[in-house]
Amino acid sequence: MLENVIVLCPSEVISIEPPALQQSSEEGFDEGFAPFAEDAVEEMVVCLAAIEAAWAAAEFRRLKTTLGTIVTLADRTGLKDVALAAAHASEVADGHDQVALAAVIARLVRVGEASLATLLEFSYRQI
Repeated sequence: MLENVIVLCPSEVISIEPPALQQSSEEGFDEGFAPFAEDAVEEMVVCLAAIEAAWAAAEFRRLKTTLGTIVTLADRTGLKDVALAAAHASEVADGHDQVALAAVIARLVRVGEASLATLLEFSYRQI
């Protein structure tokens, strides 16, 4: 009977924009930008956890604030998919559709975790 059960595992294609990092280094942040990028990645990990917690606790003001932080960090580190997903979540958070908000938050977390894992993989390959 269980052979007829299908389990769907959503996946996302991740894209990273290195020009965002290169542009910052051209603006004079060459030596100091790498630590910023590392700090931004760490902050994004904290923000993703805070977003899930805020959504679960129905703390929508904190959710909106943290989503704004994620958009800024993702833009500055070249993670355009994360920035876009966070912007969508911020738009949906203004409404009263809890099901849509749950779906968009789940997608943001999935995209965020996959993007951060991809960044880590790139950094390990460069060492």
